[in-house]
Amino acid sequence: MIILLGLLLTTAYAQKKILFVTSNQELYGNSKIAAANHFEEIVIPYDIFIKAGYLVHFISPKGGAIPIGYINSSDSIQKKYLYDSFFMDKLEHTLKPSAIKAEDYSAIFYTGGGAAMFGVAEDSTIQNIAREIYNQNGVVSAICHGTAGLAYFKDNSGRSLYSGKKITGFPNKFENTAAAYYKTFPFAIDEAIKTNEGNFVYSNEGWDAFTVVDGRFVTGQDPSSASKMAYQIITLIEAGTSQINKETTKNLDKVFAEWDNAPDKPGVSAALIKNGEVLYQKGFGSANVNTQSPVTADTKFQIGTMSRQFTAFAVLLLEEQGKLSLADDVRKYIPQLPDYGHIITIKHLLSQSSGLADFAALKDITGWRDKDFFTQQDALNLIFQQKKLNYIPGTQFHPTASGLILLTEVIKKITGQTLAGFSQQHIFEPMGMNNTLFLDDNEAILANMAVSYQIGKDGLKYNRINHSITGTTNLYTSAADLSRWYLNFENPKVGSKKLIETLNSPVTLNDGTTTYNPTAGKFLYGQQYQHAERGVIKYWTYGLEGGYASNIFIFPEQKVTSFALGNNNRYNGSLAMGMATEVLGDIFPEPANIDYAKLKTLKLTRQQLETYSGNYWDNELIAGLKLYVANDTLRYQILGSNEVSSLVPISEKNFQMVVDGDDVIMVKFRKEGATMKVAYTSGDSDEYVYEAYNPIKYDNTALNEFTGVFYNEALNTTYNLSQNEKGLFTSNRNQSVIDLTSIQTDMFLSNARNIASIRYTRDNQKKITGFYINSDRVKNLFFEKIKR
Repeated sequence: MIILLGLLLTTAYAQKKILFVTSNQELYGNSKIAAANHFEEIVIPYDIFIKAGYLVHFISPKGGAIPIGYINSSDSIQKKYLYDSFFMDKLEHTLKPSAIKAEDYSAIFYTGGGAAMFGVAEDSTIQNIAREIYNQNGVVSAICHGTAGLAYFKDNSGRSLYSGKKITGFPNKFENTAAAYYKTFPFAIDEAIKTNEGNFVYSNEGWDAFTVVDGRFVTGQDPSSASKMAYQIITLIEAGTSQINKETTKNLDKVFAEWDNAPDKPGVSAALIKNGEVLYQKGFGSANVNTQSPVTADTKFQIGTMSRQFTAFAVLLLEEQGKLSLADDVRKYIPQLPDYGHIITIKHLLSQSSGLADFAALKDITGWRDKDFFTQQDALNLIFQQKKLNYIPGTQFHPTASGLILLTEVIKKITGQTLAGFSQQHIFEPMGMNNTLFLDDNEAILANMAVSYQIGKDGLKYNRINHSITGTTNLYTSAADLSRWYLNFENPKVGSKKLIETLNSPVTLNDGTTTYNPTAGKFLYGQQYQHAERGVIKYWTYGLEGGYASNIFIFPEQKVTSFALGNNNRYNGSLAMGMATEVLGDIFPEPANIDYAKLKTLKLTRQQLETYSGNYWDNELIAGLKLYVANDTLRYQILGSNEVSSLVPISEKNFQMVVDGDDVIMVKFRKEGATMKVAYTSGDSDEYVYEAYNPIKYDNTALNEFTGVFYNEALNTTYNLSQNEKGLFTSNRNQSVIDLTSIQTDMFLSNARNIASIRYTRDNQKKITGFYINSDRVKNLFFEKIKR
């Protein structure tokens, strides 16, 4: 049964790819007469295959650009693709035959035009590909002069593969045998087919869509056959697909119903891998809404923070090659990094336990705007300007992208190549990821790239990405290429199994402890998280950058990988999870949603509940809570948020939060001395502990003491704190107004994430001397008061 399933999955993967064969020939033979590939014979079947969910690749004997001709721009389909930059780029960059794996394709289609008479039939690599496709129950097809490509088509023993079968193509009867172009032909198509034991047939009428299907050979006489041929090819492919897989594919298609036949809206590209085979791979919606270029499995998307796994892989690959050790002091490779009095190792950078403040947070605090051009060197400058660490390296975990930026510099120092160059040579090319690259120039124009869109009340807008940083983001890839990447996890061709095991291992601190974030899960060296889904272990991460949104879910024990990439400016996790749950079936020991009516709860009086009411603060997370009783229920609200959750008592001091989904979130109360504390956990996560405090409210007169001008020398950044009718606020030259709300003595909560809170400092005379900015990504960043 396992072997049978594997065969079915192989077929499922193949059925979504069709290979078009074109010619590089620009002249008829050695003449000066221009030759070309027939545009109509390319775009008509291409349009049909793409709309049916198939992926089309183009090859030519030499690869690269091919000449096109016979264009009728008054035809709507031809005009559409003639002005489709993504499609035309495919014709400008056709693949070399050596780059093709025949097992990936279920059909080969020889396109026509006078150029097809030259360089194709005698190309042994192309013929080998066609033979392998045919031998794996694939379809071999040719149209018009493209049938010339079958002139020498034989099996491994040298016998004709279409002996006695009916084959058609452009017959000699309709050629102008007296013309100069004809005299350059290496052979007549009908005679060549007969010589190779084929039964050449044709219609005397011509231009009547004459098409012949004989076994798994589909041939057409002239351009009028293009549409009919395409549908016949699809019929043959579908006939060879198992009913089980047809149903699975149909069910997976339903996950993407809102994008089906939606060329007027941004879309998604997705894939699902099971047991080391690609079960599903498809695109929906438009890569470019203006041109209505369809999203395919080859469309490039920016995957944001999902790209960090590639940086981690590159570092571990260098470790495997003996070129670095995770225990190495980073200053060995980057001596310009300040000496903080503690060694920061490469492992600290990978595990996000370096103590470095997050450069992206510093960028926001300094006043960089999204529209500002931001480079790798700008990111490095912010890191190098840090005067001290947030904590001793290896003693805490905190999210920071600074370590990944520094790792790109380590790679450059060791290899002499940028991360983009090293990854291209040592990772992407060996894996066949031809549509994947780190883009370190945000102004570069990429072929077949989905446009980044912002979807708002006024419709679609471009959501441009104005930074050129790599290591943390700016990886562009396609669903087809990401499938190759994750297949390498199953059967490594690049890197070892040990390397893959390390990627999927939890990061550790100096003392060997791991971290389990209540929201995300256990952090892994591969820059992903491990978190249970309804009781089943999964790895996951996401990427949000501009209008691009990506999600990946891996169920390692079930060998299922599901991901979705989009330019639709929204969270696509529900799509990736929807695919995964479709093929996983009923394996989950826990329900999708907790039935709180079945929980064994305790009835507490309002007076008992009120003992837990109040305000709580976590100085590590820089976050506050407000707990209060309403309708005899304890309510939980994060400061700065309007979202309120209910807490149901499991015991006198333990409560479970009511949430949508399967997460078991517990809120436990304990008293330490006179102070009430609240511990928040999700499943088996680490505890987040909040401590009760008494909020303070300053009147306008008291607030005046907190105003003034404050300056940070390292960042050369100034904040002016003032009062308005709402209270205290601050801004610098580039930022919008940031409101500050008092919560404790000398402490204010901000509505900006990276300035989560500020705590004022005073001298011996109780006069304010400055304040510290604290967030989950920046600690104790001091701004000195320089003016009232």
